[in-house]
Amino acid sequence: MSEDMGQAFEWDGEIEVSDNEFELIPDGDYRATVIAVERMQHNGSEKMSPCPIANVKVRLDNGRILSDRIFLNSKSSWKIAQFFIAVGMRNPSATKEERLRMDWMGAIGRTCTIKVGTHEYKNKTYNEISEWVKPEAPAPVAPAPVMAAPAAPAPAPQNVVPATPTMQQQINQAFTQAQGAYPAQGAYQQGGSF
Repeated sequence: MSEDMGQAFEWDGEIEVSDNEFELIPDGDYRATVIAVERMQHNGSEKMSPCPIANVKVRLDNGRILSDRIFLNSKSSWKIAQFFIAVGMRNPSATKEERLRMDWMGAIGRTCTIKVGTHEYKNKTYNEISEWVKPEAPAPVAPAPVMAAPAAPAPAPQNVVPATPTMQQQINQAFTQAQGAYPAQGAYQQGGSF
């Protein structure tokens, strides 16, 4: 038995609309991983001046993807701090006087706990990230066990022969090729991401 994989539509074609409501997940705390941060722009309103928006997308452990628009405005600095504390990039005990450098790319891949709630929009109910949860205090570190006697130092290598210039060139070339095989950590994503 094969799985229904759907049918492709033409860009200007006509479709029959199916009633496929998205199932809400229950309100509560969920573990999540930051998967993307997209740059957006708020054009201003009666309550807030124009400012950038960080559209943060997370994947919950159950596979669901949610997003939260964080306005980069002094009126929402509390929420910016809440986000960076939740993902472990700001000390929860930092004072208001301690400035925060927003490293949005550094947040991608970090895990956190979020509080999921719901909101109404045009007579429909949607899930939302209602809070970025402050991590619990880490457990105290147990003291290291006391060793009876220090370990003996490793014996010095015998008969070490320095690499020839040709061999060293081959080692350097292999190292350079290996570095090029992996993208730089924190490389920017295309499509308006930080």
